Amino acid sequence: MPRPRKLSREQVLDAINGWLVEHGIPPTIEELRKVLDVGSKQTILRYLDRLQEAGDIERFPGRARGLRALGTGSRGVATRAVPVVGTVRAGALMLAEENIEGWIQVPKDMTPAGGRYFLLHVRGNSMNRAHVGKETIKEGDLVLIRQQPTANDGEIVVALIDDEATIKRLVRGPGYFVLKPESTDPRYRPIFVNRDFRVQGVVTRVLKKGSAAIGETVGEGTKRSQRR
Repeated sequence: MPRPRKLSREQVLDAINGWLVEHGIPPTIEELRKVLDVGSKQTILRYLDRLQEAGDIERFPGRARGLRALGTGSRGVATRAVPVVGTVRAGALMLAEENIEGWIQVPKDMTPAGGRYFLLHVRGNSMNRAHVGKETIKEGDLVLIRQQPTANDGEIVVALIDDEATIKRLVRGPGYFVLKPESTDPRYRPIFVNRDFRVQGVVTRVLKKGSAAIGETVGEGTKRSQRR
């Protein structure tokens, strides 16, 4: 029977950080096992035990994605904590929640220095044909927002109207603005507004199905943030 191949510290850290860069969330044990092409979850757990003892990672028992890299690994991947501040509808407007639900670690190359960022859960499908990079904005996704009070014509924004928030594409008209849906559902209609509305930020990234994944990790992140 062939002996299991040995993995280096750098290989395991690279796999963890690589998954974080691609998906915006830590891998589960099973996902890490597949990426590293290891035969059993117990082998992965032994590697994680060694990394934790060496101070390379932090683990949160009881969480499927309860894993955080403390260093950068050989890829040089560093992260920063970004707050999750509630839910925004890609559809009908809804009350914007300002309370921070928790924090997740996001690669720093997603959040360039000098900017302020936050994450929102998406509910509704009025923007399911809109692309941010290669991804569309659908129900259950997380969107990464660069906080800013203005936006350029054609950017996808989080807009606040009468204390209600929505995600739409901003289109400038002569003396007015249009918050334009891009949906497969014809029931969604453009929203015409004058200058009495507020841009909260611009959508810069979509984390696919991030709302489901973050439900496994955000609670622990909140506890840690409160301890700091």
